[in-house]
Amino acid sequence: MKNIVIIFGLTLLLGLSACEEVLIEDPVSLATAEGYYPTPGGIEDGLRASYTTLRSFYGQQNGFFLTVTGTDIFTNGFGGIANNPHINNYSPNFLGTSGTVTNIWNNLYIGVNQCNTVVNRVQDVTGLPDQRKAEIEGEARFLRALYYFHLVQQWGDVHFSLDETAGVETEANRTPVNTIYENGILPDLEFAVANLPESASEPGRAYKAAAEGLLARVQLTLGNWEEAESLAANVINNYTFDLVTPYGDLWDINNEDNSEFIWTVQFTDDPLLNGPGNSGHLYFIFDYTFNPAMVRDTENGRPFQRFLPTNYLFSLYDREKDARWNGSFKTVWYANISGEINGHQVNPGDTAIHIVMEPVPDEVKQAAPYWIIDYKGNWIGDVSAYQEIGTNQRRNYPSLLKFLDPLRPSINETAGRRDFPVMRLAEMYLIACEAAWRQNDNAAAADYVNVLRTRAALPGREEEMQVAPGDIDLDFILEERARELIGEKHRWYDLKRTGTLLERVRQHNLDAAPNIQDMHLVRPIPQTQIDRVGNPGEFSQNPGY
Repeated sequence: MKNIVIIFGLTLLLGLSACEEVLIEDPVSLATAEGYYPTPGGIEDGLRASYTTLRSFYGQQNGFFLTVTGTDIFTNGFGGIANNPHINNYSPNFLGTSGTVTNIWNNLYIGVNQCNTVVNRVQDVTGLPDQRKAEIEGEARFLRALYYFHLVQQWGDVHFSLDETAGVETEANRTPVNTIYENGILPDLEFAVANLPESASEPGRAYKAAAEGLLARVQLTLGNWEEAESLAANVINNYTFDLVTPYGDLWDINNEDNSEFIWTVQFTDDPLLNGPGNSGHLYFIFDYTFNPAMVRDTENGRPFQRFLPTNYLFSLYDREKDARWNGSFKTVWYANISGEINGHQVNPGDTAIHIVMEPVPDEVKQAAPYWIIDYKGNWIGDVSAYQEIGTNQRRNYPSLLKFLDPLRPSINETAGRRDFPVMRLAEMYLIACEAAWRQNDNAAAADYVNVLRTRAALPGREEEMQVAPGDIDLDFILEERARELIGEKHRWYDLKRTGTLLERVRQHNLDAAPNIQDMHLVRPIPQTQIDRVGNPGEFSQNPGY
């Protein structure tokens, strides 16, 4: 299905023929970087290894905790309270000892160093055409830029190096964010745009449009509005991408290779190659198994209940017009075993649970042949926010369906095979919209976003979904990004980029509101990193931690 190769260091597996009478040993696992990387096969394997650590961030719990929670649209679900609640809550015990920040920090730097190795060695490879050398360097520099983008967005001034680390190094630097952008991220992406091919040689490979899209995101982050709009518009207008209609079809697991996804991190159904897998299917769903007519199955998922949508997020959708509500959230579950609900016999295929977003009279709920879980508008973390089925304890809520993985081989399998969409065409429209608005071109901003809203409209409601130039402001842009990109690891960056993180968290995330302060615009540097540097006076913890 997907061609995925994982290289761990320089260790390779060799196939042996049963017909050989003499075993000839070729200890490739003992190969040195100096002997292996200068070969065409060696540098190609080194490039493949540069992609591997993407899987430690995309589709993983740690990456979700640092980008989804602690925002205006997600707080801790029942499972989030049990696992890393301090990240969402900005608690005093959110420190450099956090395993989440340590894991992400370490893996991002593993990725950086592998990219440095490829970039620094590719030009010395013999027997490889110059064009291919430039493409390899472009891929590695694209990935390095992405790794550094996450590092500076999460931690601010961090260690910066474009050189390969071959041995133990104990000296570290705190390079200013702007220097890393100017000397690393921007030139890397500009090189990638200039040298990557027009199309990917394999699914998941970096190519020109992906580099332009990431550069557009970076330029928006830096406030270079004209460049951001130009790059995003180029991706919109000069490639063959197209918005998937209806919106819900984007998340059909059999439609991963669709016209809207610009670049994805690849996962597979082969357990030997899938690594940790995409575990996003675990975290955004409530525990439907409390219902007497339901047991856990692969279609509805294994409910870890980590992330709970806030009241504010629910308020953003006009459910009478916007297909992104039903395209993003699951609100109806069907029985998969026989059971009794409110005195009614329920059989497989019958409705077992229906979540509705308004209060329902008790007598109606008690007479229904299924659970009606009604939203009361109280703070979502309160027991009284929904009908008490047993006790709520943040268990009852519409489930985000973007990451559900019904093709997993068993009900308890955590390693999903769904690709993770890092970049899609809708984001380019949103970047172009915001960049145009920042340049006081509200008409262009409305034109960009109305393309998305036409796609998002329920049949016959297209005209009602259109917005006028005067409707465009920062609040609208952030609301539209929430509706469109929910769960896709943009939100914490969006709020930080727009200077609204503290304000919006205090207003819409009641769990985090009492604690969040200026220091939380960056994360704590892992204590293991602080402990192992030989120049602690020059490499200190971020203020406040």
